[in-house]
Amino acid sequence: MPPWLSIGCFQVNKLNIMTRKSIYDQVICRPALPLDTPGMLELTRKIWDGDDYVPKTWHDWLNDHQGLLAVAELRGRVVGIGKLTKLSQDDWWLEGLRVHPQFEGRRIASRIHTYLLQSWEKLGSGTVRFATVSSREPVKHLAKVNGFRLAGEYSTFKSALNNCDPGNRNPFSPIEIDEEQLLLNWLLSTNPKRLPFGLMDLGWQFAPPHLDYLDEYVGEKKGWWWHQQHGVVIMVEKIDGEETWGRVRMIASKTENLVEILTDLHLLADRLGYAGITWLAPLVPGIEGITAQAGYIRDWDSSLLVYEKSSTR
Repeated sequence: MPPWLSIGCFQVNKLNIMTRKSIYDQVICRPALPLDTPGMLELTRKIWDGDDYVPKTWHDWLNDHQGLLAVAELRGRVVGIGKLTKLSQDDWWLEGLRVHPQFEGRRIASRIHTYLLQSWEKLGSGTVRFATVSSREPVKHLAKVNGFRLAGEYSTFKSALNNCDPGNRNPFSPIEIDEEQLLLNWLLSTNPKRLPFGLMDLGWQFAPPHLDYLDEYVGEKKGWWWHQQHGVVIMVEKIDGEETWGRVRMIASKTENLVEILTDLHLLADRLGYAGITWLAPLVPGIEGITAQAGYIRDWDSSLLVYEKSSTR
């Protein structure tokens, strides 16, 4: 390579590095304001082919005074957003991390993540968690450098109902309101351990079982005992096109009961009028064999990684 060419490459690379650094240093992270709404809409309009959930929840996030909705601003333009959500006194969740497509790769996500993490360290205690897809290497690196540990890994499995004949079998009974404390104690049992990774699915948010979380599901008649406290199922409705499916939020039991519970779940789903079942299942050893035996297929090649970090206070 001619000397002048290598010097030119060095100068170009140095210029690119300086440009990235100067942009990073100019980014200001601050609490979001209603006037940031047009910037958020412009930022998210192409994310997930225009079906990003953030615009649908933005108004609620703006009015959440227990957490923090933040934006990253560059020269008056919204180039990133992120949300810190308080789930309970001891559980916090990071979500909605977005960077404008034109500004990806410039460490803006890192800037927002750090800002929200520092805000959590001032506001709260307990544990903060977030989730990312297993293919997103930069976010996994972000978790590592900020002291997070991998708390759990999940992937989606599904089973359509085909000619289900429940007969007279009904192995499920609704969990009653006055059984919530019993349910909580049952879930927290470690001998045997009944809840993989010790976390429950709150709808793309994860936290250890808590009475406040259980109250919502039990109050809406979405929780069932299986064979008189040998297992627990929480399942909500999920609209899939013109069909309604059952979305499993929790299956808790001994591992050796999982095939039977998953098989019996077809009976419950049929009684509720669902066309099928989906489950964001914990990827514990042997889960694919277990789900296959019960008639479920993995519907997602990737997985969802849940990271957590506990307060030192």
